[in-house]
Amino acid sequence: MNLKINGESKTIENHEENFLLEDLIQYLGYKPQLVVVELNGSIINPKDWISTKIKNGDCLEVVTIVGGGSYS
Repeated sequence: MNLKINGESKTIENHEENFLLEDLIQYLGYKPQLVVVELNGSIINPKDWISTKIKNGDCLEVVTIVGGGSYS
């Protein structure tokens, strides 16, 4: 399966017909509670990841939430 993830073309070796967004996030090594996912231009609610199918040619942006800042 060929996907575009964060602007880079990637080939995912997965032969399952029902490859879900939740599975892809795990496969890529992201911590689900720390990412926001845009699929083909739409932000996907995390509760919908379990039912959102990934298809060949999909375009994803995965943004990692990073805490930080300074205390004065």
